Amino acid sequence: MREQLLKLKAIGRMPTESDADDNDEKIDELIEQYDELISSIEKPITLEEAEVLVSLFPDGFFYDMHWGLLHLFETCILSASEEEYQKLIDKCPSEEWRENLQIRYENWKKKNQ
Repeated sequence: MREQLLKLKAIGRMPTESDADDNDEKIDELIEQYDELISSIEKPITLEEAEVLVSLFPDGFFYDMHWGLLHLFETCILSASEEEYQKLIDKCPSEEWRENLQIRYENWKKKNQ
């Protein structure tokens, strides 16, 4: 597994914006860490790496970091069977993002049939 994924795993799940104080320097550092790590990962990712990423989704939104996470997660779609990808989606701890991933997957399947 790539070093960036191990670091993301160590940082853990993203908080939500409402949990963060915008004036808090720690939040600024956390945003910077997520952004730097997510953007430095070369695509596509493996299923094992996708399992780490899916565990990071916040309950809501986190300063647009969740979109980079989502787009990176989706790069494993071609290396996964439908069953494997569905299991990954089901592991998402956020109901909102799990639903979003499911809708996007259904749309992808329709487009690529």
